[in-house]
This record gives sequence, structure tokens and C-alpha cells, in this order.
Amino acid sequence: MLNHLSICLAALYLRGLTRPTNLVRRRWTRLTPVLRSADRPLSEFQDVLRDAGYFEEALTLGDADLIEHARELVELGCVLTGVDDAYPRRWLERLGEGAPPALWLSGAPILKPLVGIVGSREIDLEARKFAESIGREAVRLGFAVLSGGATGSDLAGAKGALLAKGQVLEVVPYGIDRYVGVGKTGASLCVPDEEFSSASAMERNTLIYAGAEATVIVASRFKQGGTWMGAFEAIRKKTGTLIVRDDGSQSSRALIGLGAIPIEDPTTLGTALQTLPQQRGLFGIG
Repeated sequence: MLNHLSICLAALYLRGLTRPTNLVRRRWTRLTPVLRSADRPLSEFQDVLRDAGYFEEALTLGDADLIEHARELVELGCVLTGVDDAYPRRWLERLGEGAPPALWLSGAPILKPLVGIVGSREIDLEARKFAESIGREAVRLGFAVLSGGATGSDLAGAKGALLAKGQVLEVVPYGIDRYVGVGKTGASLCVPDEEFSSASAMERNTLIYAGAEATVIVASRFKQGGTWMGAFEAIRKKTGTLIVRDDGSQSSRALIGLGAIPIEDPTTLGTALQTLPQQRGLFGIG
């Protein structure tokens, strides 16, 4: 049943597939429980959705070529959907119907909870060592690392995790065909051959902050750049919990003042994580 739901979500929402009509992505959290409770084969999903009033989605599932294409992608492990075991549960809890129903995937699915590591691209040696140490400590605590694959803080955190023989999930702001991540797993909302864009980068940042148990900010520029903007939005919209390297900078002090948890020593990551509020899943999708 889960495989059939994955194929359905890929067919309906995976970017880059050709469909007869444009669909409202936010409806996926409502139609998925309908399909699950119907307990019908994939061949009958079209009828189930039509009977439930999802006429555009039902029309889309009538495209046999689209369904077959989605089936091939799911079976090849090229797709991560909202009903898969590896789908970050925090996306559903924090983003609700704004959570992505389907993403392109490269690499092995990751089943562990996630700790985010993000920050500026241009960092000094001290910040680089801090990021690597956070990556290693996250793995020691039983987490995988979630990052954006950017140079500087992101890659340093990922390097630390890999050196500790851990797993890394990188959500990237460009097509998955452009992703090169040896030993890591990549995920993207973009069309496979799409180039980098600022809009995709902001969308990617939201997924990092929302998908992690907490996201460690290694370094940022006060009121400038993607790291600051993403962190500020995560705090404002309550879509992520932040842990900030307390380096005495104006940026770190401001984020701490807004509610981020300060940390100076990577070995205290576990203590910081223990202070996080518990959250429950929504929608009965997982």
C-alpha cells in the first residue's frame, strides 16, 4: 500500500513530470488519508479521488504513461515521498500542508533523526573546526546530519559526520542531476536539470530548519545572507528550533536574543538537544 501511495504522490507532485493539469500541492495532506483509508489498489485510486471530490487529481491519475514513469522512479529509489519511512517527520509537524509531497532523491534513504548544520560560506578555521566537531558529535549521539551542501559551514559539518562514519542528507537548491555528493544522500524539489536560483535556496533553507530536530548555526552575517534570513524566518514562523554557536558576534547574540539556544562547545550538543520541546505528528500520513 505504501509503495502505491508513493507512486501516486510522485505522479501527482514530483516536479519535472508532465501532467495534463496543474495541481494544488497543498491538497496532498488531505487526499493521502483518503487513499489510505480506502485500502484500494493503485488502479482504483482515480475512482477513489473522483468520488472524494479531487477531480483534477483523478484526471491526472488517468494518464497511464505518467503512472508508469512514476512507478519506475519509485522502484529505482529516485523519489522520496511523504509516506516513505525516510521522509523527515518534522516536515509534517512543522510545515503541515506546506510540507513537500515528493522530492527527487540521490543516494540511500536515511532513517535516523536529523540535526541540521548550516552557516556562512566564508568561515575562519575556528568556525570550520566547530562545524566538523558538531557533525561528529551529532553522529555520536545517533543522528544523521541535514545540510544544504554549500561551501563553508555546510560542507564542514558534513565532513565531520562522514569522518565519524555517519550519514548526511543534503537538500540542494538545484536539480538532482547536478548533485555530486560522494558518500552522501541528496534531495531536491527542483526539476532534475534546473540550475541554482535564490528562490530555490530559500525553499531549501526552510526544509533544513523544519526537517531537523534542531539546526546548529555555525556562523552568519547580521541581517544579511541566506543563513540569517532562513534562521530569522524559522524563529518567526516557528518552523524550526535553532542552536547557535555563541561566538560573541552581533549575529549570534541577536539570534540568541530571539530564542535560539546558545552553544560554545560541540560536546554539549546533547545537552542542548535535551532542552527541545517534543512535537507530535499531524494528518495521520506517516
